[in-house]
This record gives sequence, C-alpha cells and structure tokens, in this order.
Amino acid sequence: MIYIVQLIIALLIISFFVFSIIEIYCEIVKKRCKAFFGMLISLILFFLMITVRNHLVKNELVESINTSKIEQDNSSFSKRELSDIHIVSEKIRVADKNIFVVLMPQKDTLYMNQDFHDKNKFWVHYKKYEILKITAPLGYIIKQ
Repeated sequence: MIYIVQLIIALLIISFFVFSIIEIYCEIVKKRCKAFFGMLISLILFFLMITVRNHLVKNELVESINTSKIEQDNSSFSKRELSDIHIVSEKIRVADKNIFVVLMPQKDTLYMNQDFHDKNKFWVHYKKYEILKITAPLGYIIKQ
C-alpha cells in the first residue's frame, strides 16, 4: 500500500510540472486556460498524500517495533518509547548525534537524530523507505 501511495505522489509531482508548463505556454501565447487550477489541485493532493504516506509508514513501523527484538547502539530506548511516534511536518534542527536501532530478525534500521533545542526529543528516520539517502524524518519520539 505504501508503494502505491509513493507512486501516486510521483504522479502528482509530474502532473504539477505538466500543468506548470501548460500555464507558462498559455501566458506566452496569451490564451486563457485553467491549468492553474490543475497545479493547485496537484499541490494540495501532494501534501495530502505525503501525510497519508507518513501515517502508513508509522503504523507499519510501530507494528514492526512491537513484534521485533531491538538491537541498539549507545542508547536504551524502550519499545513503548519507540512506538510513541509523533508525526509532524515542522522544520527540524538536529545535533550531530546519530543513534541507530536495528529491528531483528528482519534487520530493518531506523536512525534518530537528537533535536538541537530539546535534548529529550529524537527525530526518527526509517531506512526501509528511504529513497536515494534523502528522507525527511517520519516524526519524533520523546525519551523519558
């Protein structure tokens, strides 16, 4: 299901660029067209699908955490702490500290960065759905 949502996101990005090109062409030729509305709808649906994808990934990650054995480096996060992921879309500022957690036996890895301002807040990245080493954090957890 997550891969279908990612495919829809890719199609929405392509449709946004197509509508942008059509709108630019119409402006140059001085024709009236409704491509702006297509751009707007594509953009709104893009942000909606990003939110849907984040919730699907969070649900899969929480299920995986609850059924896995956890191997951690330099940290001691409980399953309850790791399962309590808060999904947000805010700008993050992180310290250079990376913490890796491996979920066994499937060997899924998630890594966390400590927040720059709040030392108890850790931003969670899930490597299973990382594309080209570029990923936004899924959300954050609070270490208690």
